[in-house]
This record gives sequence, structure tokens and C-alpha cells, in this order.
Amino acid sequence: MQRIILFGDSITAGATHGYPTSVYTNKLAQALAPRKIDLMNRGVLGDNTQGGLARLHSDVVDHDPDLVVIFFGTNDVQVPKMTLRQYQNNLEIMLKHIGAQKCILITPGITGPSRQEHRPNEKLQQYALATIETAKEYQVDYVDWFSEAVKHSASEILQDDDLHYAPRAYDILLEKLVPVVSKKLMD
Repeated sequence: MQRIILFGDSITAGATHGYPTSVYTNKLAQALAPRKIDLMNRGVLGDNTQGGLARLHSDVVDHDPDLVVIFFGTNDVQVPKMTLRQYQNNLEIMLKHIGAQKCILITPGITGPSRQEHRPNEKLQQYALATIETAKEYQVDYVDWFSEAVKHSASEILQDDDLHYAPRAYDILLEKLVPVVSKKLMD
């Protein structure tokens, strides 16, 4: 049985009305069925790549995963003193400790109108481009979620808080992610 770890923030945790849910994990498991996988969600509300590094071994490396889907960035853009270079460096450290060949990176998506002051879409796009640059440098598969998310209105894919994802967002994301995961699991 192959083990997949979903590693990220509250979006990975499937946060709904402020609480983690299994929406993302369940949708991915259904999309990968009937393949037998051990799917572990290690999304933490409010986390960013700095916090991810602090728990990298206990939440990811120590579980000897076959595949890790890394999905950070939405909170990183609003961390004081976080630079694009530091964000990329944090992703690089994750890739090196996990093993780049075991990873898939997902770029951050969008936020809605009420979140533009602290998480502006322009800055999220910069972090998305930095994620892609890191993925290419390390020859890691990635999903450009920002480019897909920006095609949709915030009200279509986000909850009323303009930050966390409605079920529709996970459906759209998984249309892009599942083929990449399936290919990686066959390699």
C-alpha cells in the first residue's frame, strides 16, 4: 500500500467555518479509487512554510511516504519579514529532506475581495510563480493552481470568509492534481 501525505495549511486541512474537515482528503481518496492508498492529511490551520519546516520530520519524513503533496503559500504572503526567497528556500529544504522525486508542489490560489489587504492576489501570483520556479529547478511535478483558480470568481470557489475553499474549489483542483498523483504513483 502506498502512502500519500498532504502537507500544508488550513486549505490542505479542508478548513470549513474555521475547523478542519476531511473534504479534501475524501475527495482525493475517491478520485484515486480503487487504488489502495494510505492517505494522511497533515494540514494545519494558520500554518506557513516556516511552521511546516518545524514539523517536517514528525508529520512527514518519519512516516516514510511514497508521495507528498506540498501546498503552502496562502499564509506565507502575509507573514511579516517573509520574502519570496525565504519562501522558496523553505520549499527547497522540504524537497531536500523528503526527497524531491517524492514530491508534488501546488501553487497558492486566490483570495476574495475582503482578503486583498493582507493576501492580495498579485502577491499570491508572485508566490505561485516562485513555487513553479522551485519545482522546475528541482525537477518536481507541480500544479499551477493559481492560474486555474484565477479563471473562477471568488464567490464560486471560496467560502464566505474569502479565504478557505468551497467544495467546488477542491473539485477543480483535483481535476489538475489527480493525473499528476496517478502518474507519480506508477513511476
